[in-house]
Amino acid sequence: MLKKIITKIEGEATLKIYGKKTVDFVEIEFWQYRGIEKYLQNRHYLDACVINPRICGICGHSHLLATTLAFEDVFEFTPTKKARIFREITTGLEIVQNHIKWFYITLFPTQINNKEFLFKSLKITRKIAKAIALLAGQFPHNSYIVPGGVTCDPTFLEIVKLKDLLNEIYKEIQKEIIDENGNSKDFELFFENLPKDIGKGVNRFLVLGENLYFKSNSKAECIKEKENSSKSKNVFYKDTFYEVGPLARNLKNNLVKQKYDEFEDSIYTRIFARLMEIVFIMKYLLQKTQEIDLNEKSYVKPEIKDGVGLGIIEAPRGPLIHEVEIKNEIIRKYNIIVPTQFNLSSWTKENPSPAQKALMNEDIKYIDTIFKCFDICAVCVSH
Repeated sequence: MLKKIITKIEGEATLKIYGKKTVDFVEIEFWQYRGIEKYLQNRHYLDACVINPRICGICGHSHLLATTLAFEDVFEFTPTKKARIFREITTGLEIVQNHIKWFYITLFPTQINNKEFLFKSLKITRKIAKAIALLAGQFPHNSYIVPGGVTCDPTFLEIVKLKDLLNEIYKEIQKEIIDENGNSKDFELFFENLPKDIGKGVNRFLVLGENLYFKSNSKAECIKEKENSSKSKNVFYKDTFYEVGPLARNLKNNLVKQKYDEFEDSIYTRIFARLMEIVFIMKYLLQKTQEIDLNEKSYVKPEIKDGVGLGIIEAPRGPLIHEVEIKNEIIRKYNIIVPTQFNLSSWTKENPSPAQKALMNEDIKYIDTIFKCFDICAVCVSH
């Protein structure tokens, strides 16, 4: 058995690899633990809006939005369209920023060691941070999304500046990374010496959130967690493992479907879907900026109620679920299920998770690339 610690995945994970040249089976272990869910118990519910964005330094907006939606579910409250659009802009930009960083900083170095690509990613992601700051302020770990709406109330000139920045970012993405027709020099360069048909997973796909343009194909009540040998928990849908993330939620797109028809759920299709999602989201956000009505309120105070709430969104890596129980404004119970739990569960050889299945029967020299193509976040898992 080969034991390998994988780094540069927003934390660390350990792989126990069985096989010499070819992977026969692999066990995945996350051994960090922070106890966020326990820490939230018996605190005022608004504390979660400050604590939860700090679960992750990459997807803080996603955790904040899922947290707030869980509270608004308890309060039976829907914010204004203006507030919802602002939430979509920041969380959408966060996904775009994540995908760019993942491709150039996490994945690219597994095949190509060239700092030029690192600087390319930083150039674009800095502009994304500026766009986010116009609505949300500090980045990361902001708390501008609150039960009832958002705390920002931008002026007309700030919205004009936001639109200009989004257009600039979109043009730069199409020029430097990937265009709307799926053309990408960097993507093809990455696969210059890499087989396109490796890393096939379970070939079952799950979408739960309905933020941005994503549409759910499943029911959250069918999700169950089970303990495994590490600090993480396995996540099943109807007692079966499903892949989540950009490939799952973009399979209906013709460009992604064409790749899938040729290469199935291989590493090639999985990476292509994540890169194309950058384009899809930017086009969607540019459209939503045309629907902003500055005369609407940014915030409406909700009526505080006791009860149980559920907040579900599609985060950068897939479905993010926050479950809460509130009584007298105090959190009694809190549970978080993160996307990496779906893709990186660790079970048996007969019933492997998407990542386990993708690694099995592949050459050991491809382990890093195949594993990281799922855009793993060990920090979120160790919540």
